[in-house]
Amino acid sequence: MLAQNLWLWIQVAALAFFASLAVTGFMSMAGLGDASDGRSAHRGVIPTSGGLGIIASFGLSLCGVAFLFPSLSLGAGFAPVMALLFAIGVLGLVDDSLTLGPKLKFGLMLLICGAAVWSIGPPETLPFLNTPIALHPIIGFGGALLWIFVVMNAVNFIDGANGLMGLSMIIANFALFGVGLISGSPTTLLLSALTFMALLGFLPYNLRQKARVFSGDIGSLSVGFLFAVTVLFLIAETPEKTFHLVGPILILPILVDVLLTLVRRVRKRENILQAHNSHLYQRLIQSGRGHLAVGGFYALGALICANVVVIGSTKGWLDRIHVPLILVGASVTAYILISRILDDRRSKN
Repeated sequence: MLAQNLWLWIQVAALAFFASLAVTGFMSMAGLGDASDGRSAHRGVIPTSGGLGIIASFGLSLCGVAFLFPSLSLGAGFAPVMALLFAIGVLGLVDDSLTLGPKLKFGLMLLICGAAVWSIGPPETLPFLNTPIALHPIIGFGGALLWIFVVMNAVNFIDGANGLMGLSMIIANFALFGVGLISGSPTTLLLSALTFMALLGFLPYNLRQKARVFSGDIGSLSVGFLFAVTVLFLIAETPEKTFHLVGPILILPILVDVLLTLVRRVRKRENILQAHNSHLYQRLIQSGRGHLAVGGFYALGALICANVVVIGSTKGWLDRIHVPLILVGASVTAYILISRILDDRRSKN
């Protein structure tokens, strides 16, 4: 029976991969065009909305799961959260086509994030050293909503270099799958595995010096949403564990770039709602580094964080506050040092 189920799961994984590969390939020929502008890291017109392949992959593979495993028990709120995923996809597609204003876009995102937290349920405790802190429902709800919103935008902002978002999130989801195995969280296993396979089908068109297609908002927002809610399902299904830091650690290089760039822009009194090209990865590309080199650099950071999370889940490292502090300190230091080097070279030129 186990071998038979394993074969069925392999078929679902193959369906997710080939659906993404096929639809993304179609969008590389017929997708919306993204013309380069003053803040772009590419030249010419490259099709966007390749993320339709990711959404199509999820839709087909979820149908396969429902057909092959009708009695599969998943986390509370799974069905409405998946419906919200497709709402995010529609929002991203509209934004790719019409370019929504930031206030309208962020407002709709907040509504969807709130509905997702309501469906899953907010975290009830926050681990601190050896004593969990009970959270007021409003604080738990607000924190979970902010988590989804920040992750969605962070993944979207980082999706400007070929292969960077795909590589980083593939590694993060592979590690999340490992944590799901360790913790026994079925929803975490399913969502992380399907996201991994969908991204694997997308990467061949994007992980190259001259990308054939971009994921667009439909892809990056959906991937960010999926990762964030998968972490919330993990917390909800393993209340006795301390997996609250798993998500932030796995995407730490992305979060550090996005949040410190935001601080940098606030200090310069720039309009933070206005599009820009001052993320660290963008400045690295502007300095002459290739897309693949920059993507590989961030992937290396993601791989280090993934190892800490997976190994730490079995050895109890995530219960010790010094481990995440060391990672955060190292990431912030790397950002500041590289940023200063780039600024010095720019001032000399």
